[in-house]
Amino acid sequence: MTEQEPISTAPVWLPRIVGPALRFGDDVNTDELHPSRFYSLDDTTVRSGFLRAAEGHERRADSNLTGRVVIAGRNFGIGSSRETGARVFLLHGIVAVVAVSFARIFYRNVMNLGLPAFTCPGLAADLDHVADGATIAIGESPFGTVLQLGDGRDAIAVSPLDPYWEAVATAGGLEAFLRLGPS
Repeated sequence: MTEQEPISTAPVWLPRIVGPALRFGDDVNTDELHPSRFYSLDDTTVRSGFLRAAEGHERRADSNLTGRVVIAGRNFGIGSSRETGARVFLLHGIVAVVAVSFARIFYRNVMNLGLPAFTCPGLAADLDHVADGATIAIGESPFGTVLQLGDGRDAIAVSPLDPYWEAVATAGGLEAFLRLGPS
C-alpha cells in the first residue's frame, strides 16, 4: 500500500473580478465625475464627459479605462441623481466599484445598470496605500466575499451582493433582468 499525498487545507481563493485600480478618495461628487453639460441620451456625448472635472483625473478623460475597478473612500457618488453619472462607468468599461460607503442614489443607479458595487468599510484603513493601477481582485474565499489589493496585503472583507442584485448584474442590468423573467 502506498501513502497518499496529503490533501491541501489551504483556503481556496476564487477571484471573480480582477482589474487595475482607478482610485478616488472620500466624498467624490458625480458632478465632478460627469459634469451636467455632458448629460445626453447620446452615449458618445455621455462618454466624453467622464472625469473632465475630477481633480487629478482629468488626464484620464480620454484614456482606455476598460477593465478598471474603481476603488474609493467614504460617500462615493454624492451629488446628482442623473443616471448618466452612473451609466458613464459602464460606457468606459469599468467592471466594478468598491467603496468604503456610497451615496444611496448613486449606489442604486449603478446596481440598476448591472455594475457590481461592493461596500467595504475595512478599505478605509488601506485606501491611501492603494496605488492607481494596482491589481485589484474581488472574489470568494472560505471567509466570504473579499477584496485583495495588489500589494500583498491581507484580504479585506467586502459586503457580498444580495442574490437578487447578483442576478441583476449577471443579466446585465435591471431592465435585462426584468425582460428575462423569473428563473
